[in-house]
Amino acid sequence: MMMGTMSYRLATMRPGRQIACVFAGAAILLLGGCQLAEMARFTYANNTAAHHWADEARTTTVRFEMVDDHIVVPVSVNSSKPLNFVVDSGAAATVILESQDTKLLALTLGAELPVSGVGAGPDPTAYIVADTAIAVGSVRLEGLSVIYLPLESVPFFDTVDEVYFDGVIGASFFERFVVEIDYDQQLISFSEPAPERYRAVQDDSGWVELPLQIESGLPYLETEISVYSGHPVTVKLLIDTGYRGPVSLTPDTHDGISKPVEYFSMLSQGLSGDVATMVGMSRSLSVGGFKLNNIPVSYSITGGESDNGSNGLLGNEVLSHFNLMFDYANKRIFVSRNQNFNEPVNADRSGLLLRPNKSGAVVKSVASGSAAEASGLRLGDTVSSIDDQVVTRSNLGGLKRLLASDRETVSLCWLSRGQEQCGKLELASRFKQSEQ
Repeated sequence: MMMGTMSYRLATMRPGRQIACVFAGAAILLLGGCQLAEMARFTYANNTAAHHWADEARTTTVRFEMVDDHIVVPVSVNSSKPLNFVVDSGAAATVILESQDTKLLALTLGAELPVSGVGAGPDPTAYIVADTAIAVGSVRLEGLSVIYLPLESVPFFDTVDEVYFDGVIGASFFERFVVEIDYDQQLISFSEPAPERYRAVQDDSGWVELPLQIESGLPYLETEISVYSGHPVTVKLLIDTGYRGPVSLTPDTHDGISKPVEYFSMLSQGLSGDVATMVGMSRSLSVGGFKLNNIPVSYSITGGESDNGSNGLLGNEVLSHFNLMFDYANKRIFVSRNQNFNEPVNADRSGLLLRPNKSGAVVKSVASGSAAEASGLRLGDTVSSIDDQVVTRSNLGGLKRLLASDRETVSLCWLSRGQEQCGKLELASRFKQSEQ
């Protein structure tokens, strides 16, 4: 993950080539050999899968829940009860995770696919599940091949109780439908392309049409970013609704991107081990003429996004300042400012990385020398309340923004080794000057 992302991207390429993937912001390779034939069948199945509507409207709208800056929608797998899936425009395959609910699906696991990611740990394993039906609202895709990841292959979750979503949907839906994400009302729509819909959008002066580059089933946008160390540069970013952070850049991919002069370091986790990142600030980021100022940027020193000639990721902390309409068929996206547009995106001032679990939020890391370390919080502790508000999966994203606010302190209660503790967490800037 980078800056706390848990974006799931499994991007299959043409048969006969090595299969490049990204999982949680860290490069993965599906190993070659006999797996190439399996991946060819996998790609063919998804290209030929059929979709069916339950009514003649040929559009469906469902309410989503924002969970720690992830878009989570109800999804049925093989006519199951509704499960929680992340909508991830950076996912080139549908992914099912091992969870309490997916254990009940009785999936038939097919070919084993060893994967290799950044880091020094052992290589995890995924499986293909063929002939799968995925339904959202009134539309159902049948005959899909999906990727199944057992718990031991997902290092971001220590126990099954920490798995707060059951899977990921991405390209299979974005390639077939116009996908509209209304962050204001927390609604997402999947529709058959219709010219009258585009005319209505184009007649609304609040929408701006931008060109997309669709490569390997994934959307890329050229945008301009101004960092403190230089002039504005044009970068190619993957639009990744599965990446919960604001912006991630890979310095090695662009001569105009240099490491930040003022930064703090993060040791994030890749699929096979640790990934080094530096967090700095940008002067501005432009999206279709809309300018956002003072956005935190994660610079990936290792394991950064670079597939298809991209320079990094544009994530949900920025995307949620807009309403979006993806139109892959015509290689474009419509964007409009929403009610969150003027809300600031701040850098963390606590040193605390939290993720949802059933009892609140589990502490996944505590930065050395940070305010969180001084408070006595430990890895694996569970934070139950922030500022006297009980932590839930629905409010965690908002409460975590308090940890990046300009306040001096935030009150916390947490469970550590069976004992409940409460106290004040002092917040402070984590930035320091580069020694170079």
